[in-house]
Amino acid sequence: MISEIDLLRKDIPRLEKTFGINNAFVKVLKAQLGLLQNQMKQMPKLRRHLSLVNFKKLQAQKKLEHADNP
Repeated sequence: MISEIDLLRKDIPRLEKTFGINNAFVKVLKAQLGLLQNQMKQMPKLRRHLSLVNFKKLQAQKKLEHADNP
């Protein structure tokens, strides 16, 4: 499956040739590509953070359940 990042990487050079590198639409697409690439780089960090948060919630739930059932 082709990602949005792949499509933008392919289409931006073609659009730059057609409309120029200073075209507002081309600039927006470049910014969008940069944002998507940044998000992809940060995903492993976010996953680790969410895993830790979920682990702590699970531990707190277990403590509550254990306290309710002595």
